[in-house]
Amino acid sequence: MTGKIYGIGVGIGDPEDITLKAVRLIKESDVLICPQEDLDRCRAYQIAKKSVPEIEDIKTISFEFEMVKDKTIREYNHRKIYEEVKELVKAGKTVSFLTIGDPALYSTYSYIADLAKSDGIQTFSASGISSLTASANSLGIPLCEKGDQLHVISELNDIEAGLTLPGTKVIMKCGKDIVRIKELLRKKTGILVYAVSECGTKNEKSYIGLENIPDEGNYMLTILVKEDVKKNRPY
Repeated sequence: MTGKIYGIGVGIGDPEDITLKAVRLIKESDVLICPQEDLDRCRAYQIAKKSVPEIEDIKTISFEFEMVKDKTIREYNHRKIYEEVKELVKAGKTVSFLTIGDPALYSTYSYIADLAKSDGIQTFSASGISSLTASANSLGIPLCEKGDQLHVISELNDIEAGLTLPGTKVIMKCGKDIVRIKELLRKKTGILVYAVSECGTKNEKSYIGLENIPDEGNYMLTILVKEDVKKNRPY
């Protein structure tokens, strides 16, 4: 097979955040895979389009990447997408998945890449800015300082266990469960809570303090929970 598969991180919203490498790889692509059928509403495509206007001349194939918990259904969906992409690669095409954030962080591309590697297909990932670092920088706070641990919580069913871990906790895409999350955080002492919704977009909003986070949460809401060093000092 002479074709290749790329996973291209386009960041989370601000087209100025897309890397030079991502721009080059998009331009080199024969086919772009988008995570939403309606390109006008596809966030990844619209981010890339602002930095790479030539994208309109590149063939696109859209899949609705369903976020399902059933492992069997999820694996079936990944295999279905991969088999279609594989045919393009066999024809010598360079196929690129446009990924919001970074392709190494909770992306469908990573599952496709695993299937491709098992077939001996060449894959490559281009890093993109993730909501973890973008939210912290937007708030003007460090994610980690010397000796700090960092824990990313994406499965909200395990949030109670995750909140017991030391260091900084980042809770991703938590808007739909914000009321329950706030209730759990109220029980914690010695913590500082921050949040950013729609990070990297014109609708971005930042919140400092648990009670300032609205109960009507946006799905694209990231919460950062840090230990209050001053309160936790033993002196």
